[in-house]
Amino acid sequence: MDSYIVAYDISNPKRLRKVARVCEDFGYRKQFSVFLCRLSATDFVRLRSRLYDVLHLEEDQVLFIPLCAKCVNAIESLGRATEAADARDVVIVT
Repeated sequence: MDSYIVAYDISNPKRLRKVARVCEDFGYRKQFSVFLCRLSATDFVRLRSRLYDVLHLEEDQVLFIPLCAKCVNAIESLGRATEAADARDVVIVT
């Protein structure tokens, strides 16, 4: 799994909500228009495809910023606490 910061600037409020819902399916919201996503290669393609269907390419922009594992663990914030990158990961041992 690779980690990405997904940040977007969407000009239409209706599309903005749709983009946010798509991103919620793949990652964790860090700020209003910023998500941290841990994606397999397949999930990365699926995310891009779903966003492509929602966006108006002439008006909107989505950035996919790759992060190494060391960078993900070094994320810092000032102000409100932020959830750790793997806080919602679940490991089942049988």
